[in-house]
Amino acid sequence: MMYNTIAQLRELYFQQSRYSAEPAKAYYPPLLQWPSNSYFERFKPDSDLLQNAISLADKSYTSSVANQIFGSQKEQEYLGLKHSSNLFYERCKLHKQHLEEINHRHIQAQEKLFCVKINNFPDKAKRQSALESQLLQLEQQRRDEELTFWKDTAEIREKLFEGAAAYRVARQRYSIFSDVEGKYGR
Repeated sequence: MMYNTIAQLRELYFQQSRYSAEPAKAYYPPLLQWPSNSYFERFKPDSDLLQNAISLADKSYTSSVANQIFGSQKEQEYLGLKHSSNLFYERCKLHKQHLEEINHRHIQAQEKLFCVKINNFPDKAKRQSALESQLLQLEQQRRDEELTFWKDTAEIREKLFEGAAAYRVARQRYSIFSDVEGKYGR
């Protein structure tokens, strides 16, 4: 490939340069490591949040006094809130998946029941009874899933509201202190 201008050649050189203008970030190996392309990929957001929560202790808040006092607390509260929302999201996805499976089996059982009703099998009553009891069991499973979902998410929802309140308080402290610092200087 031929380059037409020196600017293109220079751009290529700086894209491939081993030397970066940005300072190197400290490398912390992730605490939660799993094989990629596996079931555990869904926990990657929480793994990243955990890594951020741990690396907050290493940050030095030198930009302002408000950051030094309340910056870390505000960030920790935000990460806790984000973690709770990740848990809630995952539980909602699981609930939706369970309901879809139950609905799919329910439709299959209804189709089989319809076939049994329109055809004259020798054991029609027995098959019809078995399929109707299967439909009742599926409806019971749906109710159980709804109740389990409510029980499981009640605690998570409570944590979400507590976390939101704690984050709001930390953010408010930070803003009050930074406003005072801005008015009166350092």
